[in-house]
Amino acid sequence: MDEYRGNGRSIIWLSFIIALILQVIPWPEQFEFYRPSWLLLIVIYWVMALPHRVSVGTCFILGLIVDSIQGSALGVHALAYSIICYLVSYKYQLLRNMALWQQSLIIVLLTSILNMTVFWAEFVSSQVLFRPQVFWNGLVNGILWPWLFLLLRKIRRQFSVC
Repeated sequence: MDEYRGNGRSIIWLSFIIALILQVIPWPEQFEFYRPSWLLLIVIYWVMALPHRVSVGTCFILGLIVDSIQGSALGVHALAYSIICYLVSYKYQLLRNMALWQQSLIIVLLTSILNMTVFWAEFVSSQVLFRPQVFWNGLVNGILWPWLFLLLRKIRRQFSVC
């Protein structure tokens, strides 16, 4: 039994590492606003699928890692990821039973909440300008969600992550 728990933990953290790598890969400047939030999508999936394994603390640590990678003020993304994780874990049973297209709309909303939280926290700590183009990645996340959901569900079932 412990063998399966260790395997599941490693699969979850491997997916987080892959998401962080995808998050860091540079994009052309004209497409920067369309960059998907890979870590956010994978965090939402794991919180929705296994809320007892991936919690607010895990999201806080991942947010600190994103802050250190992107060079933003320490704690900005940690706060945003913690809020998103709390919202998803609070209603995970409802989210699980929605159709994929409805989940995609929720993903667009959660991405917008993340972007606004990051903007607000950076605005309080330093002078940043609001650019409405940041909401485009929410639409991209919503479009990617069904395929990413099905892929991660297949991985979770194949490796018996529970």
